[in-house]
Amino acid sequence: MSNLSFNTELPNDSHLDRDSLSIFKQSAGRELTIQPGMSVKEISDIVSEKVIAIVKEQFEATKNQYEAKRAKNL
Repeated sequence: MSNLSFNTELPNDSHLDRDSLSIFKQSAGRELTIQPGMSVKEISDIVSEKVIAIVKEQFEATKNQYEAKRAKNL
């Protein structure tokens, strides 16, 4: 599958390297550490994934606290 873009100002990060079914996987199977030579898009994707993971952990912790407090009051 090739990526056709008429906007030449955007960097072409080529979707050819990615697994076509990676959107359905829990982990995309790529490196999650920032390394020299990475594009801004690759770095922003890694940072975004890490921030989302932290927010999910905090949400789960808050949810568990809420459920424990609610169970205690019942």
